[in-house]
Amino acid sequence: MLELSIVNQQIAIAGKVLQGETQKNISGAIVAIIEMPEKFRAILSLKALQSGSQWEKIPERPDRKITSNDGYFYFTNLPPGEYLLEASLPISPTRYNKARKEVQVSSPINGKITATMADIVLSPTGIKGKITDADDSKKLITNAKVQIQDSGDSTISDQQGNYRLIGLESPKSGQRTITMIVSATGYQQVSQQLNIQRGQVIAEQNFALKPK
Repeated sequence: MLELSIVNQQIAIAGKVLQGETQKNISGAIVAIIEMPEKFRAILSLKALQSGSQWEKIPERPDRKITSNDGYFYFTNLPPGEYLLEASLPISPTRYNKARKEVQVSSPINGKITATMADIVLSPTGIKGKITDADDSKKLITNAKVQIQDSGDSTISDQQGNYRLIGLESPKSGQRTITMIVSATGYQQVSQQLNIQRGQVIAEQNFALKPK
């Protein structure tokens, strides 16, 4: 649980970065303030001047935070006003969309800042669906292997025949054409071409496998 106060500082904005498909916490995401009140901009300009050429290399700054292992981030001692946050995942920049969120920081009451909670959801690129027997649509196929040709992306269908491939490589704009290959013991292998786009999860991409 994130504490909403720390020594000599007051948290103004706090939240988590979540994965859009599973709602799991994302660690290592960068949350940056990209729009801000002029007062805070002036504070940053002074700090940048003091830091010199090292400013851009500082991992965490008053305007930039990295989410912890439980997905949390927070900004402290912000002047009141409107802020725009942008979250990204630098370790997988081609597999997730960036996300933005507007946040309002209120004026302090009796010298105390009220923290504004602001969770941010990153949308992955992905595909999900169900795998069944072609001769009996009610027969679910478990442990079927679903893979993307010429890549390391693969998964196995669960006990309900469901599979989910999340965080696929995708272009910044436009589409990527992939070939999906599905195989299971006792069934004929199938393949299918598909276009994917960053930040979108294709649902109900189902496969019916024919017995050998």
